[in-house]
Amino acid sequence: MKKKTRHAKKGHGRASGEESSFKARLAGETGYTAKPHGDRLKVALVYPNSYQIGMSNLGFAKVYHMLNAHEQVVCERAFMPDHEELERMRQGKQKLCAMESGLPLSAFDVIAFSITFELDYANALSMLGLGGVGPARAPGRPLLMAGGIAVTMNPEVMAGRLDLVLLGEAEGILGPLVERMLAQGTADPERFAGLPGVYVTQGYQPRYTLDGSIAGIEPRSGFPQRVSRVWDKGSMDDPNITRIHTQDTVFGGMALVETGKGCGRHCRFCAAGYSYRPTRFTGEIALTKAVDTALEKHGRVGLVGSAVADHPGLEAVMERAVAMGGQLSLSSMRLDMLTERFLDLCWRAGIKTITVAPEAASPRLRRIINKELSDEKIIMAAGLIGRVARFNLKLYFLVGLPWELEQDVEAIAELTKKMRDAMVDASKERGTAGSINVSVNGFVPKPWTPFQWAPFAGVKAISDKFRIIRQGLKGQPNITLSTGSPNLDLVQAVLSVGDRRMGELAQAAAERDGDWISALRWLRSEEGGNFPAEAVALGAKTPGGPLPWDIVDYGLKEDYLEKEYKKAQLETITANCPPPGEKCLRCGVFTGVCADGKQEGL
Repeated sequence: MKKKTRHAKKGHGRASGEESSFKARLAGETGYTAKPHGDRLKVALVYPNSYQIGMSNLGFAKVYHMLNAHEQVVCERAFMPDHEELERMRQGKQKLCAMESGLPLSAFDVIAFSITFELDYANALSMLGLGGVGPARAPGRPLLMAGGIAVTMNPEVMAGRLDLVLLGEAEGILGPLVERMLAQGTADPERFAGLPGVYVTQGYQPRYTLDGSIAGIEPRSGFPQRVSRVWDKGSMDDPNITRIHTQDTVFGGMALVETGKGCGRHCRFCAAGYSYRPTRFTGEIALTKAVDTALEKHGRVGLVGSAVADHPGLEAVMERAVAMGGQLSLSSMRLDMLTERFLDLCWRAGIKTITVAPEAASPRLRRIINKELSDEKIIMAAGLIGRVARFNLKLYFLVGLPWELEQDVEAIAELTKKMRDAMVDASKERGTAGSINVSVNGFVPKPWTPFQWAPFAGVKAISDKFRIIRQGLKGQPNITLSTGSPNLDLVQAVLSVGDRRMGELAQAAAERDGDWISALRWLRSEEGGNFPAEAVALGAKTPGGPLPWDIVDYGLKEDYLEKEYKKAQLETITANCPPPGEKCLRCGVFTGVCADGKQEGL
């Protein structure tokens, strides 16, 4: 229940400008919680990016709801200040405060970060300084912990700056962790060793070889050899939804509903497809109820998830939403699943842009990444899109993928032009065709995927590939191109596959107002220790050798990812996960969803 927000006590350092900003945001929200603190466990839940992005994150909203549902816990939110807020805070020497009470971060028992993107590591460290919080393991400061997909994949980069890293989905971690905190306090992080999904960072010591590469991570006595990733093993009858409603998100006033977790398509570069295994879909009854409720309140609903288009009840839910006069948005679609009926439902639901991710433009490279799509099927799908309605089309591609050739890069422009021509031809009777936006980014290797051993292609190589595509699409009508930043791709690669020493890079970026390029330059200078950070990302890794994230037990068979890496090199396709309810032991994620099956091997 929403309760009256307490006013900040004098002396806590809340800036008048910041207070005004908080009041304005709270006034525009419904569904937030503001409890009196009393003797409750006080948790500051921090999203190290803007309010608009944080309030668009369903995982962040779920954790806020779960913590505040506990009678003995009060949870409040904090976000990275925008430029104007930051300047006001620095000029007035004010501390970063939580929204609901206006108390500085240093006044809380626990500071819990929700980290989705590696580039937000600098923001997280900046926010600690702004909140008057000392470094991890400093006496008298709050317990520092973080969860989210970035640190679940590789907890080591931030391990030297945090007391605890939560590995996996909050539904399986928070209950036991909060009970231990209430029973034993938060002063000693080692008391949480052995809890499911809780990595107590000070219990482990990295070892390095003479050449500086990682040799392993040694646990101290009393700490487990590895910490298991935890997932929600309960039913999918309580989907993540927008719980605090505000117009001030990247989706405007649209309510969000999660259609499930994980993806059974086995794309070999995709972190989400492996980090959220096993694949679970929200029950159709629960999904329908959540969408109905959201439409009745807000009229617009976004369906989000790693595999929205694979939900077995998607079209039925869309039909019902259209019949109610509601508008929908889908976070992802699949070219091989587009039908005339589905596209007609999209148009009637208010969807004007079809967003798909071929990722690679040549059949050979698609086999390498495990996308079994022919050029003919892709072009036919583009024609169908053009025939049904005046949709715009957004395409996502990657460059710098393992075993990529120059002709694979050139194929991006060639395939895009063929798709454009198919759309235009199919729309002749209508007389108008939509436009195509092509978005291309550099491939960044991610832990716990088959491509975790692959090197980053390099800044110059990625830049050259962008130039090839730009030249191929130059002057083409109805086609626009947007590309990522090769320099930031490099930084992200360093942070994705780096070890605990890369925390120095994050700290340097925080001290430079998030300027990662300057921080990387400093790290490889004499002042920064001449550390060749690029080598971390540019060097290929040997399957079977030690990796910084080996401390995490993902539940996969020991050789599963290595076999997939070899299959990629051989251009061999791995079949999709079986439908829900069928048993399978292929990858080794042993749960009630997948266990006891007979489909051994690959």
